Amino acid sequence: MVRIGSRVIALRPSKLQYLVSFSSRLAARLIFASLLMFSTSRVSIAAGVAVEAHDLQDAFPGAEGFGRTAQGGRGGAIIEVTNVDDAGAGSLRACVDAKGPRNCVFRVSGVIQLKSSLTVRKDNAFLSILGQTAPGGGIVLSTDEPNAEKRDTPLLVKNTHDVVIRHLRIRPRLPNSVNNVDALTVEDSTAVYVDHVSTSWATDENINAHSDTTNLTIANSIFAEGLNKHSKCTLLGSDPRAPQNITFLKNLCLSNRDRNPDNNHYGQSCIEIINNVFFNARSEWGEVFSQFPGGTPISYVGNYFKAGPSTEETTYAIHSKEIDKSQDPQIYETGNISWAPKSKSIVMVAPETVPYIVSTPPCPLSVKKIISASAAYEEVSNRSGAFPRDKLDSDWIAGMGPDGQAGEGRMVNKPGELPPLDRGAAYVDSDRDGIADSIEAELGAKVGVSDAWSMKEEGEWSYFDEFMQWLSEERIAGRYPQ
Repeated sequence: MVRIGSRVIALRPSKLQYLVSFSSRLAARLIFASLLMFSTSRVSIAAGVAVEAHDLQDAFPGAEGFGRTAQGGRGGAIIEVTNVDDAGAGSLRACVDAKGPRNCVFRVSGVIQLKSSLTVRKDNAFLSILGQTAPGGGIVLSTDEPNAEKRDTPLLVKNTHDVVIRHLRIRPRLPNSVNNVDALTVEDSTAVYVDHVSTSWATDENINAHSDTTNLTIANSIFAEGLNKHSKCTLLGSDPRAPQNITFLKNLCLSNRDRNPDNNHYGQSCIEIINNVFFNARSEWGEVFSQFPGGTPISYVGNYFKAGPSTEETTYAIHSKEIDKSQDPQIYETGNISWAPKSKSIVMVAPETVPYIVSTPPCPLSVKKIISASAAYEEVSNRSGAFPRDKLDSDWIAGMGPDGQAGEGRMVNKPGELPPLDRGAAYVDSDRDGIADSIEAELGAKVGVSDAWSMKEEGEWSYFDEFMQWLSEERIAGRYPQ
């Protein structure tokens, strides 16, 4: 274990020899957070201190991709969210706005109607928002009244680092006349992990990685029904000024007109689109621009592109764009498949894109567990999005249909209704360490002792880390502790 001030961080047992450099690195990260853009290779930080990013413990058991070393609130405070108010004591905003490493655990379920964006800023990094803790039907972030300062995107991670967001639904409900509303924006930030999130009805992108965002993983999420006339799934390359490392893994883009996803990056970036499902795009699937020096390096591996009722007669799964091209992109594609009814066609690689296809990934893939596109279709169908699924996600998944068969979907120009949520009762946590009393003994923890960050042996997962991953799997299986 490493203790820095009030913060306790676990290193992998095989990496304990890096203790001194790790401590110095983390201290530097706290002081110079705005300067840090981590990579999987060795980097120098402040006064020549060097360490490798993989010396950090993963965000949670099973985390993958370039964002996997996001520390979130590890070692910090357990802050209970006890109401669904926009602000004030016990609100999610109070937890987000707090300082120091912290973990937002929910003692309530329901819809949080926001009056302005929830913003994670540079001075309140090290945050985990853990929606799997919410009882009943979980948590929805929504907006239904335009903000006078145009702070309408429900959740914004801006100029910060070490943020973990899990099992949230984010569904803005503003008319399509209100421009530039994302559901979730990650801007100028590093070490961010978005997992099991469900978004819909954005008037811009359902999720956006803006500016110099790097070491980002977006995984196991559903991005549905962006509002026309500007219906977009995701913009991963949005005005960067430096190379980026981004993993887009096991997500579902459903009924978004284009940007499924859109990429535009510097050379020496590592961009990977792995094991996703893209359904019912209208005009564009994967769009690759190369407007920055070096051209976009990108890997498409094991993705499933499926036409729906809204899809045009002929579309291209991977399509490079010549607009303001700086240099040629480097596009690696393998194991991708498409399906369309007889009346339509999805061409895997656009003819003008063929010269840019390369035989090996432009940089090593960070995801170790890659499955086939058909297996990804099943896994995304069964496990993507925030759990427990609401009626919207359940209906969208059902409407998509089985692998190899026609599905249902539509383009929309206004938000739908939010389905009712079961309130439920939060699990009993008498010592307020975030862990259900009923599971503490199984983990090795003790009821009556606030031992969230303790562990069975040095270097293992903390009880809190183990519980949160266990709880995520329980929610996917339809269970919740007493």
